[in-house]
Amino acid sequence: MKFSNFMLVGLAVLFFVLGYLALQEAQPQHKDPRVYSLIKKHIPYYLEKRVGGFSILNKYNKEKEKPPIKEVYVRLQTLQIGWAKTNLKLENNILFVYKDKQKVDEIKLLSEDEILWVKKYFDIK
Repeated sequence: MKFSNFMLVGLAVLFFVLGYLALQEAQPQHKDPRVYSLIKKHIPYYLEKRVGGFSILNKYNKEKEKPPIKEVYVRLQTLQIGWAKTNLKLENNILFVYKDKQKVDEIKLLSEDEILWVKKYFDIK
């Protein structure tokens, strides 16, 4: 085989490896299905599909962000963590949800895994 054939194969492999790494980086972080579905109705941020990708909207004031597609899930999680710092409180195995400093919901966490997930995902101490 010629050097040019090796170079062509090498570039193809490099292209696929870099594409795979970019895809892995753009994936959303794992969410606990039961707990996240209960908290999701209180989180003011949600994704809206658009032609060029996704927009992040706020339910209450209709603010819209259009981050690059590679950063959309990271930005959404950052907004959710900021919201959680002021609106979620974890006591033992009960997660309290507040809105305007009024308790609106309490979620009983059923396992140690759910408690750890809430602490890790929402950066609650």
